[in-house]
Amino acid sequence: MSELMSVMAASMQADVNRVNTVAHNMANSNTAGFKRQFTLGGDLQSGPLADTRQGALSRTGSDMDLAIEGAGYFSASENGNNYVSRGGALRLDSRGRLVLTQSGLPLEGEQGEIFLKPGAFRVDDRGQVFQGEQNVARIKLVYPAKDALLEATGNGLYRVRGAMADPKDLGGAGRLRQGFLEMSNVNSTREMVEMMEATRHFESVQKAVQGMDAVWDKALKTLGEF
Repeated sequence: MSELMSVMAASMQADVNRVNTVAHNMANSNTAGFKRQFTLGGDLQSGPLADTRQGALSRTGSDMDLAIEGAGYFSASENGNNYVSRGGALRLDSRGRLVLTQSGLPLEGEQGEIFLKPGAFRVDDRGQVFQGEQNVARIKLVYPAKDALLEATGNGLYRVRGAMADPKDLGGAGRLRQGFLEMSNVNSTREMVEMMEATRHFESVQKAVQGMDAVWDKALKTLGEF
């Protein structure tokens, strides 16, 4: 009986984890670059994983906004930890570095951090960064393999669990679109359905636990009569 109760308790905890993940998805349905999160079997110990399907591109008209059309991720690192992101909202920090707005981490270029002077700049579809006619940097894109998993770490960043791939194996290199942002790939209707399914499953298991508890209580009272 105790083993059965343990299984039921684990099932209920998985439902709670699932509901929390769905709620997080719905709260970020309008967050640019956000990837729908999910858990494997409701397990959050290894961190939520990301649904890598592309979201719709939205025109903003701002030079500080970049979107990737197709495969690839922006690259950033901190204290030896490497991250990827599809969130292309950028800003210049106090040192003149181009950084990701959400996390504040510097956007990586092919030759390291990207420094810009005050003023307008232009990014072409291959990631070449120009100020005036001067080519000052090229934005680095990285390509996780198809079987790699992305672990969400917050602030629009993901840690890659798996190998990197040649962009040719992913349908070709991604193209950068300046003045656009990639929107969240969360489908609110789908998340609502999943929320209801998880809630109903939790309630059904909860009723089963209550029924078993009543049976045990009756059995103990009966044994006490002898």
